[in-house]
Amino acid sequence: MILPVEFLSGADADLQAIFNRFEEYREGFGVEFLTIVDVYLTRIGAFPAIAPLYVDNIRRQVMQTFPFGIFYEPRATRVLVTAILDLRQDERAIFQRLQP
Repeated sequence: MILPVEFLSGADADLQAIFNRFEEYREGFGVEFLTIVDVYLTRIGAFPAIAPLYVDNIRRQVMQTFPFGIFYEPRATRVLVTAILDLRQDERAIFQRLQP
């Protein structure tokens, strides 16, 4: 069963900010990023345990073509995306961002 994937507001803001930054860099680059994110989200919905646990119940899917991670929490009936973050930043900043 494929679970629906839902974005928390912070993750939605992350995605929008990354898209905008990439589109400013080069037109169409943000669309490329969104296309790849969609592939990962489809995989996560189909196989929620595919990525390793990162902190508490949150898993981290590392994107191979971009230096970003998709942080998500599988639930019984859906997957909640909590953040999409640049993995080149200090790991303490990532942990802080993932705190409720």
